[in-house]
Amino acid sequence: MCGILFELSHAADSSSPSVSGALVDNVGRRGPDSLRTVEVTVSSSLRLKFTASVLSLRGTAVVPQPLSAPSSNRDDVTQHEAPEYVLCWNGEAWRFDGQEFPADENDTQLIFQKLSSCDGRVQDVLQLVEGPFAFVFYDGPRKRIWFGRDWLGRRSLLFKKLTAASSGIAICSISGTEETSQWDEVEADGFYFIDLEEIETDRSVDELQNHTLHKVAFVTQIEYKSMDCKSPCMKLPIPQLCKMVPSSELSSLTPDSPSVTRLYDLLHDSLRLRVQNIPLHSVPSVPGHTGSSRPSKVGVLFSGGVDCTMLARIAHDILPIDEPIELLNVAFENKRVIDAAIAEAKKSKKLKKAKSTEEAEPRPEDRSEDVASASKSDHNIYDICPDRQTGRKSWRELQRVCPNRDWRFQEINVPYEQVLKHKQTVIALLHPHDTEMDLSIGLAFYFASRPLEADSPRTLLSGLGADELFGGYARHGTAFNRAGYPSLIDELELDITRLGKRNLGRDDRIIANWGREARFPFLDERLLREVISWPVSDKCGFGAVGTDQDWDILDNEKKVLRLLAWKLGMKDVAGEKKRAIQFGARTAKMEATKGGKVKGTQKISLNASY
Repeated sequence: MCGILFELSHAADSSSPSVSGALVDNVGRRGPDSLRTVEVTVSSSLRLKFTASVLSLRGTAVVPQPLSAPSSNRDDVTQHEAPEYVLCWNGEAWRFDGQEFPADENDTQLIFQKLSSCDGRVQDVLQLVEGPFAFVFYDGPRKRIWFGRDWLGRRSLLFKKLTAASSGIAICSISGTEETSQWDEVEADGFYFIDLEEIETDRSVDELQNHTLHKVAFVTQIEYKSMDCKSPCMKLPIPQLCKMVPSSELSSLTPDSPSVTRLYDLLHDSLRLRVQNIPLHSVPSVPGHTGSSRPSKVGVLFSGGVDCTMLARIAHDILPIDEPIELLNVAFENKRVIDAAIAEAKKSKKLKKAKSTEEAEPRPEDRSEDVASASKSDHNIYDICPDRQTGRKSWRELQRVCPNRDWRFQEINVPYEQVLKHKQTVIALLHPHDTEMDLSIGLAFYFASRPLEADSPRTLLSGLGADELFGGYARHGTAFNRAGYPSLIDELELDITRLGKRNLGRDDRIIANWGREARFPFLDERLLREVISWPVSDKCGFGAVGTDQDWDILDNEKKVLRLLAWKLGMKDVAGEKKRAIQFGARTAKMEATKGGKVKGTQKISLNASY
């Protein structure tokens, strides 16, 4: 993985940089193992500047970026000639053309070799990659700058909008703190290129507009078959969602259903690629940390829910038993919740004095007196966070089911003052996402992924994608109750199509800021291809006739995943309710505002103390 920064300007403007030094520093934070720059002058008029940092998690040694080389068709190039090919690659190619990479190979080097010899057919090479990536590639012989993200948008890439004050074009993994409004997210709808020959020598780079960007678009498999083979497009690697409506006589899923068994195989294969063969050079060397105190190679962003706990459980089946697995659990001091609870507790005591009748049972989400009592102890403030309680419960079940593994439950406690201190940094990393919900989720991931110690793992597993694939949100049940299976299927299709735009680029910017890489086993291409082709009745439990078995008590949302947990002996985890991270960690609505409640869709208030 790496941080990418590309700048295009006229050579005459080279004395005035188009980006700030702070932005270069932030790119360096994404890749602490290497940071370097390659410059190319095109036709003595255009200056191309490529900067990349590297977080080395593949192969046997660090491979600095950008990679550069002369034309493969020439043997008379001197050592000092400008490179004719340059690549900045922020990705993990788990497979190329259907084949897995050997453990001792670096995917960046192979991709660069393929791109440098593809005769300009960049899309043909990148379409063979299975895995997340963002890239910038200079094809010197054809004078083109290619850039883009994978079809799901699993890695961040931003394009600097042009303004009157701009001195050129910039493409970067993140935006600058002082210039966020100038950056837009590169859409994950195809690969783009700039034809440098279209930029005349006497034309200002500032005049470049969107119409100068060319695109080779992703299209569905059905659309691809109907298009002229000469059309510049690429076929999406997954089929359209199965829209078969189940019959009214639908049997309930069981732990032995074929989809439950198959899901384990798919997750095992996906996790195997993502947790095996993490090189030793990527694990920080800390004196004395051997044996029982050896560093972890893998961590899990761990709320205790069924998604992340299943990743931890199946990773246990893959990793050597002497390798510890970290479970990163974050909890926040939410001043709004505590202040409201104290006020409610005082009100409740007054009512108790005035009434002799027994007080009604408090709502689970309120628990005012518990929260008010907890506010007297800093430690208890975090103990009562829903995700802390669920996390400990699931951790204990992992210890019971897999007793020989060193499960390292990391309690990450975030005081309110820390939120205030880091808020502006998180807002800058979120950009161009800018809602209160983005901030709530961003804060949770920002602190959950912040290294606690020098030997913290660089590879973090995330359960993102499970809710979209298996119908895990409450609104999926609402859709089914409203209009049956057709409505549920439409809701699932909407979630899958907007997954990258809503979440993935944002989360990459947040987590990679700490020199760590998030990996998403539920978003593996092969898993996606198969699960999307399943009928909805193989994934959810809505509308099915029960069998009077113990597992019928499980929620209908993500029923296939819950049954897998049940089958693996984790019955408590199987029954855990879905809870969004901003509510489980208590980053949502950290402070009450004047004039009513704050909605997640509202724009972030920059002036609020928060």
